[in-house]
Amino acid sequence: MKLLYKKSILFIIPLFTFVLLLNSESIIIKYKQISHKKHLENSPFKESLKLSKKERKDAELPPNKYHDQMWELSIDPIVGRPMIKKLYKLQEEQLKNRMNSARKTLVPGESAEMAWKERGPNNVAGRTKGIMFDPNDTTDETVFAGGVSGGLFKNTNISNSNSKWVNITQSIPENIAVMSITYDPNNTQIFYAATGESYAR
Repeated sequence: MKLLYKKSILFIIPLFTFVLLLNSESIIIKYKQISHKKHLENSPFKESLKLSKKERKDAELPPNKYHDQMWELSIDPIVGRPMIKKLYKLQEEQLKNRMNSARKTLVPGESAEMAWKERGPNNVAGRTKGIMFDPNDTTDETVFAGGVSGGLFKNTNISNSNSKWVNITQSIPENIAVMSITYDPNNTQIFYAATGESYAR
C-alpha cells in the first residue's frame, strides 16, 4: 500500500510540472499585456498627443506627432520605454534574414535548374513590355507579345511549352520597339501596337 502511494506521488509531480510549463507562456504574455497597457496609460506623451498642430507649436513642440507616436509604438512592454539597442539588433537580424532569403531566390538564367529555355524565333528577345491574348480566339491559346528589342510576336498554342513564337513584323524594314498592345473594343479584328522607347546596343 505504501509503495502504491509513493508511485502516485511520483506521477503527480511531473504532471504538475508539465501543466505549469504549459501555462507559463500564457501567464508571461498576459503579464506583458497588462504591463504594456499600464505604461501606455502613463505615457509622457498622453497629453501632448491630444494637442493640435497650433497648440503644439505654441508649447514649443514639433507640430508633427510622429515621434511621440513612434515612442509609444516602440516601447518595451516590461520596461515601459523604447529599448533602442534591442530595436537596432532586431533591425539588423531582419536585414540579414532578407539578404539570406534573397540569395536563396533563384532567377532565370542564374543556375542549371533555372536555365533559359528558348521558344524562338531567336534566343532572349529582351524586355517584353506588351502582351495580349487574342480576343477573337475562344480557346485563349493565341497570344501576342512585343519587346523593347523590337518586333511583334505571335504564339498560337501558348499552353504548349514546345510551341514557337513567330515574328509577325519581319516584313517591316525597321525593327520597331513595341511597348503596348491593345485592340479596338468596337472591332476586335483591329489591333494597335504602340512604340515609344528606343533600343540602342
